[in-house]
Amino acid sequence: MNDQNTTNVDDTWWHMLGVLFRWRRFIIIVTGVMAVVSVVISLMLPVWYKASSRLLLPNSGGSGIASALLGDLSSAAESLLGGGGGDYVRYMAILHSRAVKEQIVERFDLINVYDLAEEEFASEEALAALADNIEFVIDDEYDFMSIEVFDQDAQRAADISNYFIELLDEENNRLTRQTAGNFRAFVESRYDLAEEERGAMLDSLASFQRKYGVIDLEAQTEAYFSQLAELRASTLQYEIQLNGMRAQFGEGNQQVKNMQSMVEAANQSFQDALDGREMVMPVSQEEAPEMVRQFLNLTMERTIQERILELVAPMLEQARFEEERQSETLQVVDAAVAPFEKAKPKRMIIVIGATLSAFILALVFVLLLDWWKRNSPRFASRIREASA
Repeated sequence: MNDQNTTNVDDTWWHMLGVLFRWRRFIIIVTGVMAVVSVVISLMLPVWYKASSRLLLPNSGGSGIASALLGDLSSAAESLLGGGGGDYVRYMAILHSRAVKEQIVERFDLINVYDLAEEEFASEEALAALADNIEFVIDDEYDFMSIEVFDQDAQRAADISNYFIELLDEENNRLTRQTAGNFRAFVESRYDLAEEERGAMLDSLASFQRKYGVIDLEAQTEAYFSQLAELRASTLQYEIQLNGMRAQFGEGNQQVKNMQSMVEAANQSFQDALDGREMVMPVSQEEAPEMVRQFLNLTMERTIQERILELVAPMLEQARFEEERQSETLQVVDAAVAPFEKAKPKRMIIVIGATLSAFILALVFVLLLDWWKRNSPRFASRIREASA
């Protein structure tokens, strides 16, 4: 039985080879014609060039105001927040923005370049065509971004790629200064508030001492006030950093949420210390005369506001500097140059693919035709029997 099956398989293969041999001329003609047609078509296709520019991605700490925000954190805070990263996300958002692409279309007259002047929605179609001819590639291994542009003119491809970098730098600078401006305004308002409150405390203390004379504080109480001032200053530092990070990364960012937790913990620590002031006061709140309690509270508030001013002053100077600073924010590794070799079409691949496809289709057609010729009488007989 097995020998019979083997014989049938061998007969089938020999039959198929015989069919192909009989139809060899047809197969050769179809394959040859397709090869010639594919060569002609590939030669008629327009030539496209690819120009690439490359720039380094920012490190995880970011730059400018982001570094100012994260630079003063303790190691524990840095561990909690994790790496910064994310500036390249801004790069991608800027490069894909409609505003940037519209400037590219206008600068290089792409509506006419793409032969869209007669179209009803020429601008929209030009933007879509531009999007099809650009690629922004992130290389995570080497931390750089490539801006790849395809165009039928080699020099124009290079110019568009380089202009993308120019626009990216301008917009990134603008957003950086805007973030720095928002941060500066917040720090400045907090500095002015602290200065105003400190002035009010000093006036109140001076008025108190003119009325009641000088009260001498014990060293323990002064140390406690210094501790409260440090806790309140730390809380404010986290609040300022939280405000800046919200502007930098957005409300839903995980680092912002982590910093929010740190602010709440710092506020709780300050409140706990404030609630424990009875333990270090020279007299209890119930036993102390009203004027002593008033003096202690005024002195404590003055100490806190002075420490806040010491903290906020350098941050305000840094924020003002970042707002005024204007420099290149990108590190360009390679500017695009006009390529000498075409990027597409890949004529050899087109010809080989089309020729091989035609050859396979011709084989399948011949074998199916032979199968139909051999089996069509049987099908016709069954149809007649079924209809009888």
